[in-house]
Amino acid sequence: MSATPARPLSSVPLRDIILGGQDGLVNVLGLVLGMSAATGDTRVVITAGLAAMVAESIAMAGVAYTSAGAERERTQLVAATVFAGIRRRAEVRHREVVAEAEAAGTTDPSIVREALTDEAAAWEREVAAVRRDLAPMSQYHPVAAAAVVGVSTLSGSAIPLVPFLLLPVGTAAWAALVLATVVLVAVGLYRARVSGARPYRAAAQMAIIGLLSALAGYAIGVVLRAPGA
Repeated sequence: MSATPARPLSSVPLRDIILGGQDGLVNVLGLVLGMSAATGDTRVVITAGLAAMVAESIAMAGVAYTSAGAERERTQLVAATVFAGIRRRAEVRHREVVAEAEAAGTTDPSIVREALTDEAAAWEREVAAVRRDLAPMSQYHPVAAAAVVGVSTLSGSAIPLVPFLLLPVGTAAWAALVLATVVLVAVGLYRARVSGARPYRAAAQMAIIGLLSALAGYAIGVVLRAPGA
């Protein structure tokens, strides 16, 4: 039986990093652009962005914890069912082969039984290895998933806020849009390199998602703009 290739460790948290970082960045980007268009007040924009950043990070960490826990429990249940089936079939096969060997009187039953037991154990190890390779997230502890998603969301959310801490609100809005787009493109390129996808397609997907969110937030801010803003 051929050895199973080692599972790439870098792929384990990648989904959670992208999930949290992209969600935080896109949501806060749309919010700060909308608030800047609606109020023109840097303090209001930063306050709203910080509130969204913290709330979104906590919420996303909670979602990651519960979803990772459910996925892990489901995978363990399926694996237990598969292993039980392997053992049942091995026991039936044991009885059949031992009976045939005893009837023929040519093979030591204990040797046959040991060989079949080793074969069943090898299949259990193979199934466990395949499960790790095909569903690495099912081996990811819920607490670790929550931590990665929470920190990633917090980090992504902070990116659109940085320009508003350094620049006037009008200039900061454009700077936030450019900065967020550059980060999304870079993440898309990295995702493509890790997954083997087309680089330009992955980068374009990430950038378009950010731009759509930004335009939606900005449009709402323009429609609801406060008098004199």
